[in-house]
Amino acid sequence: MALFLVSVLAGAVDLKTRMDWKISPYTGYTRATWEEISEKIISGVMKRVDPQTGIFTFPVMEGQYDAVRDRTSEERIREMERILIGVVSYYVGTGEEKVPGYKGSILQPFINAFIHGTDPTDPLYWGEPAKADQTGSGYILGLYLAPDRFWDPLTEVQKKNLITYLEKNSVNETWDNNHHLFHLVTTRFLETHGGEGNRERHTRTLERLLGWYRGDGWYIDGNNRGFDYYNLWGFQLYLNWILKFDPVWADQFGDRIRWNAARFMETAPWLYSRSSGHIPWGRSLSYRFAAAGAIGWNIINGDTTIPPGLARRLLSGDLKYFIDNGSLAEDGLMYVGYRGQNLDLAERYNSPGDPYFAMEGLSVLLLPEDHPFWTAVEQPGPSDNMPGRKIVHGGNFVLSARSDGDSRNYFAGQTFDRTYWQAGAKYQQDAYSADLGFCLYGDNTDPTGQGQSGYKVDDRDWMYHWRSTAVLLEEDHIASSYPIVPDYNMARDKGTPEFECEHIYSHVLIGDKGEVHVLWHDYPTPVRLRLGGYGINVPFGSVPIESRDGGMLIVSSGNYRSVSRQLYGPVGTLVCKFLQPREGWKNTHLFGGLGAWPQWESKEGVPPFTPVVIYEDGSAHGIVVQPSISVNSTKEGLSIVFEGKTYDIRIIDKSL
Repeated sequence: MALFLVSVLAGAVDLKTRMDWKISPYTGYTRATWEEISEKIISGVMKRVDPQTGIFTFPVMEGQYDAVRDRTSEERIREMERILIGVVSYYVGTGEEKVPGYKGSILQPFINAFIHGTDPTDPLYWGEPAKADQTGSGYILGLYLAPDRFWDPLTEVQKKNLITYLEKNSVNETWDNNHHLFHLVTTRFLETHGGEGNRERHTRTLERLLGWYRGDGWYIDGNNRGFDYYNLWGFQLYLNWILKFDPVWADQFGDRIRWNAARFMETAPWLYSRSSGHIPWGRSLSYRFAAAGAIGWNIINGDTTIPPGLARRLLSGDLKYFIDNGSLAEDGLMYVGYRGQNLDLAERYNSPGDPYFAMEGLSVLLLPEDHPFWTAVEQPGPSDNMPGRKIVHGGNFVLSARSDGDSRNYFAGQTFDRTYWQAGAKYQQDAYSADLGFCLYGDNTDPTGQGQSGYKVDDRDWMYHWRSTAVLLEEDHIASSYPIVPDYNMARDKGTPEFECEHIYSHVLIGDKGEVHVLWHDYPTPVRLRLGGYGINVPFGSVPIESRDGGMLIVSSGNYRSVSRQLYGPVGTLVCKFLQPREGWKNTHLFGGLGAWPQWESKEGVPPFTPVVIYEDGSAHGIVVQPSISVNSTKEGLSIVFEGKTYDIRIIDKSL
């Protein structure tokens, strides 16, 4: 396939719908706004569809990883079904099969795709399902919600072909994570239409999935062993599909699923900042407002504990954040990226149409116009005017809504290896900020250290925060440890069990205006230490500005600020790190452009059981405040006074 480039300009979408600041004082969005945005997304992408095959042709983008390559047949079908989910929500919610800007039915290309693709005698037959094929997991929504269009018009032969294909994918080998859910959701339909739903087998799988629950509404993502937004657009969303469409499992597992979902609803409002964006961390961030699907489907099932006015403030705000920040490009398409196009965010499994999984977030259109979600006045979330913190024991993190409107996530433990999905940047920072985002970089051969502690043993490479284990989880104080592995060859070989390794110990004192970090280690010889601050966005053509204030280094770019100051410990240096793209890359920050941060580094090796204390903060509003902090040595460690509270940090010396 020929490679051609497109120019995508970031910016807000021009909307004709009038904002209603009376019923929606925080976003101005109404149901009519949601409908117009949905129409723009649908019309923009439907211009790329082959009406007979239902397959979409996307511009090939120049960038790293596999986002530039031609797609496999399975990936093309996956892209099509992700778009279909949003189309079904729009059709069922509005009753409209046409949208402005696209001539023809928005449903028929998808129906044609499954008629041709599941017929072994048809030249357009998809063939036997490949490993981890998800086919049918999107079409099933149309089969459940709109059988008058997706099932009834099919001939008996076409219905039989479809059932046969869904049966094959029902038992298809898949990845041992949230992907199991794609195969479970067809069970009820197959059973009620003469097919084999494999309920006994899938019941065991569903029990296994529910066994990944860790509390407070959060699930680990199977073999990935970590917490990320797949909790929202995977587990919470598809488990709600099961509640909606499968009465057998709803009766068997419904109480557990609802209880877990209710606990998640208690944490969800803390994920959103006053600017309305959610806290970014983890993989597949190109799915953007798909995060809204979790809350949306809880509302559809009548199980949410979030008041309707607050729910709309959160979901309308999240949609508005991405629409206003360029996620829908000038040519009407959504590209891999977070705000606008940013291929350097991509994972190896991404293909150009994958961002349309965001259309999961349009599910609230299934709610009728007179539903309280649409009629209640928007209510403020925690970051709007109620600063505070929420402990999420099940996820090993603390969510913080700050008085400046930012929302942050402080992790005490994430068990990912650094070999997955830029794990150091996406999973293993001490904190993630909705307003600041974070810096991007490649695999573990080129770590940066922004937002992370790091160490250097002898003359080896710098190593960074990885496979952390939670030690303490309190509202304003978290602590963790992670193994000291002198180099990446040892990390890959894993010849030494982690319980036999020495460790870096990290305490984070969480304030409303920044954090105090305490680092120490128990390696038998001195170890060089580092601590990186918040990575901020620097537009192309600009450079970060450095300034000093009473020992504090301030790194600035526009209204963004990131600050760091050593408060206690062996002598170190503070420098500004300005991250340039590696070969084949363009961006080094989540928001696009380049990234910069302040970084502290010890001048010499730090002896074991010798604490280092660093203050850090960041702001997207041009203001940073250096609070009064005192650090004093005690017999057992340190006594730190921060934002009016005293923290006693015990430094354990195993040699005593």
